[in-house]
Amino acid sequence: MRNISSIFHQFCKLAWLGLLLTSGCIRLERINTETLTAVEVPTAQAVLATPTPNYGWTDVNDLMAGVCFEAALDAAGRVFRIPNASALEAFYSQVDHSQLCEDPVERFTYPFNNGDVIMGLWSSGIGCTARYEVQNVQRDNAQKQEAIQLRLVTEGDCPYELVEPFWIAIPQSADFTIQINVQK
Repeated sequence: MRNISSIFHQFCKLAWLGLLLTSGCIRLERINTETLTAVEVPTAQAVLATPTPNYGWTDVNDLMAGVCFEAALDAAGRVFRIPNASALEAFYSQVDHSQLCEDPVERFTYPFNNGDVIMGLWSSGIGCTARYEVQNVQRDNAQKQEAIQLRLVTEGDCPYELVEPFWIAIPQSADFTIQINVQK
């Protein structure tokens, strides 16, 4: 009797797994079990926002990893300028005060070396994936202005609401007027 019961339970487990796998309602992938900790972002020699050409930007999307989807979606379309460590802390506090996230936002630090300023935004769209294409960059050192034109590209017919981050540190730009425009 014990053997039949064991075989029956194994059969039920396999049938349940087969049902889940064929329904298309789940994705089997490894679950990340490591605990995330606050890390200091290294100097401005990190990963570049665009692989080619090199605009001199540092990709700092990781600084926003703790901002929940709801807060990012609420902020979509607004451009943020973060010129120093206290402004970064104030930004995180603003996200917390919005009460859009269940937990307090995870805070990271950035060294703000070399006259860096952090500029960024989130854009929303519908699809399977989203990414940015840099359309144009104009920098005028004499006028202390920089204009960045991006295009948000969404791909696929998935019905998912996406929020794509674009956060960069721009060196030697703390006293620049910087504009970022996104076309969809």
